Amino acid sequence: MNFNTNKTQQYKLVQQAKRIMKKTHDPIHDIHHVARVAAFSQKLAHDTKLSEKEIDILTLAAWWHDTSRTLTKKPSVIIMPFLDDAISAFLLLITALRFRFFFNPTIRTAVKIIFCKTIGTGGYLRKTLLTKKQQVLADILHDADMLDILHEKRAKQMFTLAESSPIYHVGYKLAVWWFLSASTLKTKTEAAKKYLLSMLEEFVLWIKQKDILLWHVQKYGQKWVNKQITKCHNSILELKTVF
Repeated sequence: MNFNTNKTQQYKLVQQAKRIMKKTHDPIHDIHHVARVAAFSQKLAHDTKLSEKEIDILTLAAWWHDTSRTLTKKPSVIIMPFLDDAISAFLLLITALRFRFFFNPTIRTAVKIIFCKTIGTGGYLRKTLLTKKQQVLADILHDADMLDILHEKRAKQMFTLAESSPIYHVGYKLAVWWFLSASTLKTKTEAAKKYLLSMLEEFVLWIKQKDILLWHVQKYGQKWVNKQITKCHNSILELKTVF
């Protein structure tokens, strides 16, 4: 397969992912989220000095990694995290087959990377299905997705949803607890650490704003808020020892 054909097929699938993501009913995993994950992936790839082909794989995987969120009007905040990557990989696979693009190695690798990002089984799958170089790509996609958790726009979006919906009120508390846990905030790549440090510092400044802090205390209690801020500070101090 020549270079131009490869690029054309990749471009068509990215455009297809954009059309799909415009239909999502999950405001947290929308087209703006996947666009930021794609941008983060490219930044991390450039910092890691990856090849253009590897960046193409990451870009395609980033745009497709949450397409499963468009399949239901009410995606579960509890169940979907364990299924969305596997389903999204399958959607990219069947779309590539429908377009007769699956002999494209970039597309096949993107499918595997998304599939190996699945919570729970991803660790085993990546060792079984991916080469060492492909595991680096999977790590970058993981870190790019994780970094967007703390993006200012996404945090504000989740905050607004928590005010208006009982489901998101509970989901927001669970998400903050999960995202700020020590295991979740461990980046898989060195390149992601500087971005994580910056975003944690910005997140702490945001949550400490008078009105924002008061809302969190009223909704979840002073003890819970203090605990989350302490976790942020501890993570910041740990990351600063690296630089």
